[in-house]
Amino acid sequence: MKIVNSHSHLFEIKNYEIPSYLLPVIVGYSHSSNKKAVKIATENDYPFVLGIAPQTAIRGNISELDDWVAFIEESKPNAIGEIGLDYKWAQTMKDVEIERVVFKKLIDLAKKMKLPLVIHSRNNPNKNDVPKDAIQEIIKKLGDLKFVMHFYSGNDTQAKEIIELGGYISVTHLHSKERRKVINTVPIDRLLVESDSPYVGRTPETIKEAIAYIAEIKELDYNEVAVKTAENAARFFNFRLNL
Repeated sequence: MKIVNSHSHLFEIKNYEIPSYLLPVIVGYSHSSNKKAVKIATENDYPFVLGIAPQTAIRGNISELDDWVAFIEESKPNAIGEIGLDYKWAQTMKDVEIERVVFKKLIDLAKKMKLPLVIHSRNNPNKNDVPKDAIQEIIKKLGDLKFVMHFYSGNDTQAKEIIELGGYISVTHLHSKERRKVINTVPIDRLLVESDSPYVGRTPETIKEAIAYIAEIKELDYNEVAVKTAENAARFFNFRLNL
C-alpha cells in the first residue's frame, strides 16, 4: 500500500532515502528551489509542484518574475504552488503588493496550463498596518481551477466555505483543538496529508502521524484513511497511483 505525502521539500533533506511505501509530492517555493524540485522529481519519477511562495516573493528580485514563470511553465509540473499570501512575513504595504502581484501572475499561469493550485495562506493578527487576508475573495474568482489549502491553519467555518468552493484541505500531524474541528468537519474525500518537511515534520514519514490523527478523529481505520488520502492526492495532482 502506498501512502502519499502531498507536500514535501525533499531536496532540503540530506542523505534521506524515501521508503518504498511512501510517494512524496515534491514542492518548490522559489526559483532556486523549483530547479532542485524538478531535478529530484525527474530523477525519481515523483510528482512535483512549482511556484513562488509569498515569503520568497518579497525577498527575491521581482524584476525576474517573468523568468521564474517561464521556467515553471516549461517544466510542466503537476500543479502550481506553493503560492499565496502571507501577512506574517509582509512588513510593509509594498511587501503585500509584491505578494499579490506574484500570486496573480501564477494564478494566470495555472489557468493557462489548466493546473490545480497549492495555496499558502497566513494572516498576522498582531499587525494593524496590513489588510486582513483577502484570499477567500481571490479563491471565489478561480473558476474551475482545483485548489488545496496547504498546511491549513484556519477554522472549521472557513474550511466549510473552502469545501463549498471546491477546494481541498491539507493537514499535518500537529494536534490542536481547531485542527480537530476542521478534520471532523471536512469530508474524507477532500482531505490530503502532508509533512511540509523538513520545516514542520522532520521527514516525509511524519504523514503516518497525520493519517493516524484523521483516523482517530473520524473513527476510521488507519488503512482506509491512508488509501483515501492517497487517492485524493492522485486525483488532485493527476498522477497514476499504484496502491
